[in-house]
Amino acid sequence: MPKSHGNRRKSRSILTKDNVVRGISYLLINYQAGDKVIIDVDPSEHNTIPHRRFQGKIGIVKDVGKRIVKVVVKIGNKEKILQTKRNHIKPFVTANKENIDLEQKVSP
Repeated sequence: MPKSHGNRRKSRSILTKDNVVRGISYLLINYQAGDKVIIDVDPSEHNTIPHRRFQGKIGIVKDVGKRIVKVVVKIGNKEKILQTKRNHIKPFVTANKENIDLEQKVSP
């Protein structure tokens, strides 16, 4: 039997519904050009789904439209531009040393 080479092969664990964020909170995030985001594929939305090679990659928002967000992701020496909906990305939050110190002071 010939081997299948489709664009969704070897993606069973990535495209399972266990990874889905419940609710509509992802729609309430306002992205600006220059923000860092993490590509997190939502398997329940098939339109504008990124390829599985971009799963977990960090990109920079290039343009924000009404429904689409353009994200620049660097793969090797190339820059790829993804057009995805908001449910396929989430904000990238870095932990600063100051924030960690404040959390330790507040925690009993």
